[in-house]
Amino acid sequence: MSELVERQFPAKALITGLRAIGYSFSTAVADIMDNSISAFATEIKVFSDPLANEPYFCILDNGCGMSGKELDNAMLPGSDREGKEDCEIELGRFGLGLKSASLSQCREFIVASKKFGKIRAMSFDLDVIEKENKLLLKQLSNEEVEELPNIDLLDGYETGTLVIWTKFDKIECGAARFEDSFRDVVAESKKHVELVFHRFYDSIAIYYNNKRIERRDPFLLTAEGRTQRGRETRIPVNGSEIIVKPYTLPFANTLTSDEKALLGDPKKIFDEQGFYLYRNKRLISWGSWMRMGIRSELNKLARILVDIPSTLDSVWMLDVKKSSAKIPDSVKEWIKIAVQDSVVRSRKTNKFPGVKEQTPAIKVWDRIDEHEGKIKYQLNRQNPIIIALKDCLGDKENNLLEMLLSQIECYLPKYSIINDNNDSLNIINTGEDTEDERIVDEIRDIIAMVDVDKQEEMFDMLFMMESYQKVQTKKEEIRRRIFGE
Repeated sequence: MSELVERQFPAKALITGLRAIGYSFSTAVADIMDNSISAFATEIKVFSDPLANEPYFCILDNGCGMSGKELDNAMLPGSDREGKEDCEIELGRFGLGLKSASLSQCREFIVASKKFGKIRAMSFDLDVIEKENKLLLKQLSNEEVEELPNIDLLDGYETGTLVIWTKFDKIECGAARFEDSFRDVVAESKKHVELVFHRFYDSIAIYYNNKRIERRDPFLLTAEGRTQRGRETRIPVNGSEIIVKPYTLPFANTLTSDEKALLGDPKKIFDEQGFYLYRNKRLISWGSWMRMGIRSELNKLARILVDIPSTLDSVWMLDVKKSSAKIPDSVKEWIKIAVQDSVVRSRKTNKFPGVKEQTPAIKVWDRIDEHEGKIKYQLNRQNPIIIALKDCLGDKENNLLEMLLSQIECYLPKYSIINDNNDSLNIINTGEDTEDERIVDEIRDIIAMVDVDKQEEMFDMLFMMESYQKVQTKKEEIRRRIFGE
């Protein structure tokens, strides 16, 4: 009969492995905040100081706090989660987050927690553990606790927890100047937190150095009548339910500054398309189609909200960092319907300007299909203004005019236009901002260039042009102003 033999893990190797799981500073911060939310905190405060004698980064919450026994368990790698049932507010996963997230960024972290009117604190110091090759934790004395940064704020709460990171060896190794690199990663973590916890904004106040984080809304749900909502799908899986909601943002160049701020002022709307996967309202992953769709310019407005409960973690193959997952094969067909809904709407919305360009009887540009995937844009030579100009020119001048038009066509800045559109820049040379009076003056000048007996015909042709659609409703008024009828 085989014999069971208990073995102790070599602490140094175990901790080295925990540090290399793959957290970024931002994902590590979010993992610590998960614990605060699971502890029913309504307020989370982040403080940092790269110029302190011992630079620190700390996260304070007013959650339920921990007793001495609970704190001791929380400091163990793979802490005992027995009795912690999955619920809508539970964001924990393996009992590794506090340790793996903290150690990924620093060599020492301290946890101080208040419960039953008493503050207890323990320290996880790699210098001590590596020296002894044993998992030795420090139990801080009352005097040491009093010296901790922001401990007075924790003492002011009835219950709560303070997590402090120090000894930032990884930042120091890669930094040209520690202070600048430290401030950069803290600022980046703020942006990350704003998005990851955006659905908690109304119930939990999160602050960075006493300033509340900004509200984020990746679906622009407040843009009533502009964001398109698709059909909600509820998928039953193993006694639980997955909720899928497709959305399509407004056309990128129509977004207001407030709407761009709600999106987090992304450099490219293009990069944010795809699935937004939430676990208990906490954003897990985004900006990816998870091999379910085609990443393209026409799909850039498509957003698919997917809500999963923590009871389905294993089905979605959620990782330790809670930053990636995989769509189960059993629900792919259901989700494809939502993907198609959002993608079709995105394509229609992005193509809308193209439809608008083709509605006038006389366009400025003609789109010529050369077949085999080749498209040519050509200035419309039947444009009344071009015709009127040619009538005023001799053969030599007409040749120069044709050369100019051909050069404009050949050197169309198509790549710059594509890049600007991808960056959601507002290309303003559309004619939409041209003042009505300037348009009237243009029409009057053009009419004056043609023979008197052709002026009425020219006037009607001008109003068939794309350039003058803006004043179409004022046609008769403008006719009276020009012809005096």
